[in-house]
Amino acid sequence: MNPLDYRAILLVLSVILIGLYSDAVLANKFQTIGSGVSGSIPIKIEYLRISAYVVSGLCFVSGLLALTTKQKNAHELNYTVWKRSSIVFFLLSIIALVSAVML
Repeated sequence: MNPLDYRAILLVLSVILIGLYSDAVLANKFQTIGSGVSGSIPIKIEYLRISAYVVSGLCFVSGLLALTTKQKNAHELNYTVWKRSSIVFFLLSIIALVSAVML
């Protein structure tokens, strides 16, 4: 048998073992994630709201940076597509802000 065949068999076995091990570890974690303290739904919604505000702010700042640093460095992708990238960042900022307000 070719030595590469053994390597392929060992690779498949290691992936299977890692999959079986991680399944047992993650099953316990996700099984107990929803059974927290009663009344924890408002806390989770508040965390989602805060993270949506943070994402909105980061996307807005990224959009401003895409506008202010246009065509400064030819190695950046922003050198040629700065208009589209700033529009995408501003749209993502608006979507995150609307989702934060609607929560």
